[in-house]
Amino acid sequence: MGKPTGFLDFKRELPADRTAGSRVADWKEFHEHMPEADLKKQGARCMDCGIPFCHTGQLVSGMASGCPIS
Repeated sequence: MGKPTGFLDFKRELPADRTAGSRVADWKEFHEHMPEADLKKQGARCMDCGIPFCHTGQLVSGMASGCPIS
């Protein structure tokens, strides 16, 4: 589990997108890499709530599955 109040203390951050011009030249990920310190901060947002497949964010039987704190 991360920090119990991490989802309140840290805002959700997403990595920057690569430019379209650089993405058409290869098959790499379209997000830039985040620094490890930022990844640790985002990991601290996890509440360890027990929701399975919390990273998918898909619809299952018409209901959204995924992390309740986005």
